[in-house]
Amino acid sequence: AALASPPSGFTGTNLVSEAEIAERLHLNSDGVKFQTKGPADVRVQRVDIVPGGRSGWHHHPGMVIVAVQSGTVTYVNSDCDAISYGAGSPNGSVFIESGDEPHEARNLTDQPVTAYATFVAPDADPGVFRIEDPPVNCP
Repeated sequence: AALASPPSGFTGTNLVSEAEIAERLHLNSDGVKFQTKGPADVRVQRVDIVPGGRSGWHHHPGMVIVAVQSGTVTYVNSDCDAISYGAGSPNGSVFIESGDEPHEARNLTDQPVTAYATFVAPDADPGVFRIEDPPVNCP
């Protein structure tokens, strides 16, 4: 059995627990494209991360759009590549999580983080928005 790496100092509060895109969707407007191949589940969360907090290693079915309102989030992938996002960051204040690759969101600063995450996942009953992964040995 694989051991998960639980979150620490990381709190997700559901603002919309589970909504549904009822059928296949294909939008292409003003240079932005969004498509599903069938029904999809949607969740919106406020995410708060205390200084030194982390999400634990995980991945998501579908995708997650994360908008950092305040503070700085460092996204670490399973290759230990780390990119920071937040207001004023050269990387911007929005990042996308997708695919089967384990990752972790960290607050490496002394300021709290507030972010908003919109999950779009394949239709399931109950909805699956996060899959736990064993820890990756990244500094």
